[in-house]
Amino acid sequence: MTRTLEQTIIAMRSALAEGRRPEATADELYCFAVQPVLGNPHASENALESILDSLSSEDIPTLDAALEKLRSGESAWLGFKIVTDPTIACDSDDTEVVGIIGKGKGSADALPGIFVATDDNQIIFSRPYSDRDSKQMLDITRGPHMHNEQYEGVAWLSIPLKQSGIVFIFGASEISHYLEKMAWDCDFPTVVVDYDEKYLNEKRQPLSRRILVESFEDLSGVPVTKDDYVLVLTRGHMYDPEVLAYGILCGARYVGMMGCKDKNDKVFELAKRRGVTDEQLAATYTPIGLKFGAKTPAELALCIVAELVQVRSGKTSKA
Repeated sequence: MTRTLEQTIIAMRSALAEGRRPEATADELYCFAVQPVLGNPHASENALESILDSLSSEDIPTLDAALEKLRSGESAWLGFKIVTDPTIACDSDDTEVVGIIGKGKGSADALPGIFVATDDNQIIFSRPYSDRDSKQMLDITRGPHMHNEQYEGVAWLSIPLKQSGIVFIFGASEISHYLEKMAWDCDFPTVVVDYDEKYLNEKRQPLSRRILVESFEDLSGVPVTKDDYVLVLTRGHMYDPEVLAYGILCGARYVGMMGCKDKNDKVFELAKRRGVTDEQLAATYTPIGLKFGAKTPAELALCIVAELVQVRSGKTSKA
């Protein structure tokens, strides 16, 4: 069974403390997994193995910092330095645009490693690093592999330590396919829920955990928490009242539903029969997503994920 990120970091720390090589899979340190970095020439299981080979007891403080940030909910990232070409990692050209000119201004060394970077520009790393390294390390706070193509010889990946709530996509419709990929690209883990295996399967939702239910009438086995996001997207809106009420009664951080006003008013009335109040319904994001003229499934997925990012950042709230 795949361990959680916290369990993986604890196991890695224990191994180093006992003088053993730490073990972790690409699924556990998921910035190395195939799907999230598809097409990234720098991310591979070989790159992960090289990093694990390089770690020693000197990296324990970095793992301790990662655990501290993870548990506190602070905005921070566990970063990975990947050496793609040791011969030029420390000696690659720059331009006047960035301001570090000439050779000899590259990475401090040609060794892989792990580090922690925070939103307030703190770096925890077991070795000295160059000015260029620090710029690249802090760049990971803007995305898992920001500016990896900028310099030859070294690449960077990261995992956010401030964990996003899970996005529960209720309804394995066409839009769920687009939503899944966009959500993962924005560091939202996804779960897709449906009652029909023709729509809910690995081919259609390769990145998500998939929960097959008997029907949308009984969702008690779907573990939605107050940190999570509920997207009401049942096929043809057939079971929107059941899902809408479930998301609200679970106390999810975000409950959004697609549909026109007339349809949604009808769903609201049906949801109230399940114990939902007018005040709770008014706090939902209905209709779902930011409004910028989206029509196609891909465009609608984009407007939904944009709203999720906005809510996560605290820029807007219906609470």
